[in-house]
Amino acid sequence: MSEVKIETSTGILFDLLEPTWHMIRITDIAHSLSQINRFTGHCKFPYPVAQHSRLGSYLVPKQFALRFLLHDASEAYLTDMNRPLKHFTPVGAEYRKIEGPLQSKLYARFGIYGPDPECIHDIDNQMLYAEKAQLMAGAAWNHKWSADRKAADVTIEETTFQENKYLFLKRFHELFNLIGE
Repeated sequence: MSEVKIETSTGILFDLLEPTWHMIRITDIAHSLSQINRFTGHCKFPYPVAQHSRLGSYLVPKQFALRFLLHDASEAYLTDMNRPLKHFTPVGAEYRKIEGPLQSKLYARFGIYGPDPECIHDIDNQMLYAEKAQLMAGAAWNHKWSADRKAADVTIEETTFQENKYLFLKRFHELFNLIGE
């Protein structure tokens, strides 16, 4: 075990570099992602990663819905990093060295293996454009995150921490129970 640990909302000492399966709890993931806001918090109202993940999980093909719901689960332990910092700086490159293996471990804990299919990236980008259109002030971006700038067909509404956590967990249980079908 490493010495790089955080305490989670359920009191688990979570090892960021060498997590074991018993350290990974969906309740911790839902709790944290319901408080971590997208766009570094610069939205018209608090818009958490949990809401982004839940909304997008309805847009991908059914067999990838759980994967989309959990595609940012590592952020529950590492926190979110804005895309420009994550993708265009040395700090982001170092962050991704920890994020990738952790995300794979989190996926595996819930029976998800292999790389994300293209539909995960496509819907993530479509969500990004929908979120920008509905939640941001309107400044022009100088970069393109996808071949087109298609926005997902979603309506984003302000919700509370409690609602986000509940709805994320509800969606998780709906999808996780489908794995056995």
